[in-house]
Amino acid sequence: MQALTGPEHGLPLELQGHRDLTPGGSLGLVLLKSPDRTATLQLRYDRVDYPIWEDRAEMFVAIRRRTRTMTGEASLPAMPGCSATG
Repeated sequence: MQALTGPEHGLPLELQGHRDLTPGGSLGLVLLKSPDRTATLQLRYDRVDYPIWEDRAEMFVAIRRRTRTMTGEASLPAMPGCSATG
């Protein structure tokens, strides 16, 4: 979300909220809106945990480390008007 809404190269949208479409499941929804409320973008996603093969474990650890460094694994804000969070 940081890259998608970044001030330099991102879209002119602000993160409005997030919710799990299936609580405790892998389906989710992210809502972005323009500051003047003339545009809305909804992103639906499905998290998939692919098996990590032994010969690729080191690569996945490096990817996870870089992702954590860049995002801090920050939680997304809850969708307005929704009590379920992700």
